[in-house]
Amino acid sequence: MIVSVHKYRWQCIECKCCSICGTSVDDPQLLFCDDCDRGYHLYCLAPPLDEPPEGSWACALCLEEFHRK
Repeated sequence: MIVSVHKYRWQCIECKCCSICGTSVDDPQLLFCDDCDRGYHLYCLAPPLDEPPEGSWACALCLEEFHRK
């Protein structure tokens, strides 16, 4: 996580917003990446998610940066 947080502006939990739409409206729908801690509304993801996934979750940026094989 330390590597990725140096790549973008850090936000405290009260200031977190969706990295796609830029709003913090509908807080219960925000999902946070376990690698970089960026937030995403479930409905802003492509494809959108109906509910948070079980276990850990990584955003598309971190999947590309850290999890490609």
